[in-house]
Amino acid sequence: MTDTTSGPAPITARDEAKAVRSRQLWLTVAIMAAAGWLTLAFLTPIAWGAVLAIAEWPLYRRAAARVPGRPGLLALGFTLATALLVILPLSLAAVTLAQESQGAIDWVQHVQKSGLAQPTWLGALPLVGAKAAGLWQQHLGTPQGADALLGGLSAGSILGWTRSIGGEVAKESAMFLITLLALVSLLARGDQIAKSAHLVSVRMFGAFGGEFQERMIGAVRATVNGTVLVSVVEGALIGVGYYVAGVPQPLLFAVFTIVLALVPFGAWAAFGLAALILLGTGHVLGGALLFGFGVVVMTVGDNVVQPSVIGSAVELPFLLAMIGAFGGLDQMGLVGLFVGPVVMAALLLVWRQWMAPAKEATAPA
Repeated sequence: MTDTTSGPAPITARDEAKAVRSRQLWLTVAIMAAAGWLTLAFLTPIAWGAVLAIAEWPLYRRAAARVPGRPGLLALGFTLATALLVILPLSLAAVTLAQESQGAIDWVQHVQKSGLAQPTWLGALPLVGAKAAGLWQQHLGTPQGADALLGGLSAGSILGWTRSIGGEVAKESAMFLITLLALVSLLARGDQIAKSAHLVSVRMFGAFGGEFQERMIGAVRATVNGTVLVSVVEGALIGVGYYVAGVPQPLLFAVFTIVLALVPFGAWAAFGLAALILLGTGHVLGGALLFGFGVVVMTVGDNVVQPSVIGSAVELPFLLAMIGAFGGLDQMGLVGLFVGPVVMAALLLVWRQWMAPAKEATAPA
């Protein structure tokens, strides 16, 4: 008789290779999770370094072609230039604020003792003039009202606020140093990193992985370059408006406008405040014209110039772009303004990739 009892199927070399590959994958995931946990506090400055490296890479490649054999020295030069472009405007703003701080303290003390005179045009406003004039006189026109409104402001409180800002600046400076170190390393080893990342993407996700990587790099580069370029142009044009309209410290306001223009609707607060300062000092026509000029510049820049500069690298509907920008800003700070829209672009690209087979399957023969 023939024994029909069958034992366990023999393990083939292919099955053993799959099991080894699976264990390697789980080991890789565990190591990456541990590395992410250890470097969690430094992910934002490293992300900043990656964003800057991607944005500067085409220019760095051109420079490397002219100066071959010195990638480390060239990367160091690019990093120092980047640091100067960031530090110089911030230093200008810090020095100006330090110079104006004593004047602000003196002004607050004067208003608390004597009150603040009402602008002549306030009562002439249609519909709300009388009410606004009454509120001004109640809260700012008399020493008692001004002291009640500004009583929390004093030299000590302003000094304490300045010290807290100094502590934050010191903390962010340390993080910025990490960003610069990451930028040097990424630029100097950019070719090896790009080849390795492309190889891993293709091995893990096939041809789509390589295309996906290229699209994301292009999206980051276009978003950074377009946003920064448009912000600088917008801030410079509105800065000219500050100077012509007679805004105090027009250069400082221009620097703040350039920085705030990176944030959606941020520059509106800058030139809106400048317009209110002009209105408060009796320059009604200058304040109105400045605000109108700022509105025109920001509207044209954000809705015409920036989309044309960025091009088709980030094909995002307005709602997804806004959610990505504000969500990234909330979770990652300023770097999230660039990373957030790119994440939304990646989501849209993956969604279209998953939907493509369904469309092909349901298409008529």
